[in-house]
Amino acid sequence: MAQARRFVPALVLGLCACLLVSLVQGPADQPSFLAAPAASRRQSTAMSGFKEDFDSWKSTLSTDEKDLLLRQAQGELNKKFRKSDDLEKDISDDKIESFGKIMQKFFDSEKEDYLKDQEAKPPNYNALKDRGNSASAFDWGLSYSVVEIDRDAERRYVFAMERMLKAKESGTTFGQSSTYSEPVIFKNDDEKSHKSNQLVVDVMKRLAAEEGASEALKKAAAEFKLPAMGENFSQVVPKSLHETYMKGLDIYKAKVSAYRANHTEEETKKHVEDVLQEEWHEAVFGIAKKYQECVDTVAGDAAAVKKYYMTQKGREKELKDKTKADIMKEIWAELTKLTDKPVPPLDDEILAELAQEPAIIEGQFNHNWGTADKLYKSEAISPFGEKYLLGIFETMEESEKAFLAWNEEYEKAREQLKVERDQWGKQEQARVDADPDREAFTASIFAEDDED
Repeated sequence: MAQARRFVPALVLGLCACLLVSLVQGPADQPSFLAAPAASRRQSTAMSGFKEDFDSWKSTLSTDEKDLLLRQAQGELNKKFRKSDDLEKDISDDKIESFGKIMQKFFDSEKEDYLKDQEAKPPNYNALKDRGNSASAFDWGLSYSVVEIDRDAERRYVFAMERMLKAKESGTTFGQSSTYSEPVIFKNDDEKSHKSNQLVVDVMKRLAAEEGASEALKKAAAEFKLPAMGENFSQVVPKSLHETYMKGLDIYKAKVSAYRANHTEEETKKHVEDVLQEEWHEAVFGIAKKYQECVDTVAGDAAAVKKYYMTQKGREKELKDKTKADIMKEIWAELTKLTDKPVPPLDDEILAELAQEPAIIEGQFNHNWGTADKLYKSEAISPFGEKYLLGIFETMEESEKAFLAWNEEYEKAREQLKVERDQWGKQEQARVDADPDREAFTASIFAEDDED
């Protein structure tokens, strides 16, 4: 019974909230909701009977019980109300049981009406034909997808994470090195913003003039021209550098505000010009220099590992008849040139094991995963969304060519399947036609239908 009590407020809310609000709060002829589409005569009769039974049941409720149900219905989605004691209150058990009988009567009536409607519907004699037409209209072809793999970006990410972790272990930090860029709109419509932008340009030129600056930075510093004051502009900049710059600007503004809180405006202005602006200039230069150093370091790591794999190019003939033991001996010979300390001899057992393996392993030697800047993954997608990897290629043209070749074989297989299906259909039809009991079996089926 406790479970039934907890269920009543939700049941009343879900099925009878409209009647409660309209019949308890105001006259029945006041429209509170948009009119629903016209129901069938049978449905109207069922709803009319339910309304009469519900009105009769509602008349047995006291004023306090009506108010309780109304508050529970209106506050069902109110977090504050759901925490109050009113949500747990119930009406008497006999009225709960009486309301359950009314609902059971309504559901039984609806069930009978539904079954009668289903019996009155004529069967769809073209169901199989419609299903066949739907299948024939379905597009069974493959679709092509190519996914660009930026191997250079992946290498940079790996080395950046390694350096960050090593710096964290040693108690230091390794700055941002992401080269992902996006357009940023710069304010340049007053003297203050124009001076700030000019400061950034000066810092960029200062970095470009330093020894070891990249050619890309030198080119950017030489080509960029700051627009005249009064003209805002958009520029594509590294996202991580811009975010670091904005954090530094917030720190600068906080210092100005902290100084202003304990000094006059004149003193604040002098402190900003003599001290804080100089600190800010050095901070901007430091942020940009730190970023550029981190970018160059990570780029150097990525270039080094790529260069390592590039050493395999053009050595197929040289290494064709060699084993991994030969390669190990060559490496050991080079070690003596790089250190003053004596190099221990190689273990004979290890050399014996390596002598069993060829220097060139098919599928691993000179693999483009280690040497390419970008690769393209070719995929074929079935009509049901399943993806099939066709290969990873160095150009988009190779990727598309692989799909076209695969799709050609797929279409041939589809045509062959159609031929086999037609042949099977003819064989089955011939088997049915040759059955001597076919006509008698068909006649017996129709005879049973006539008896029914």
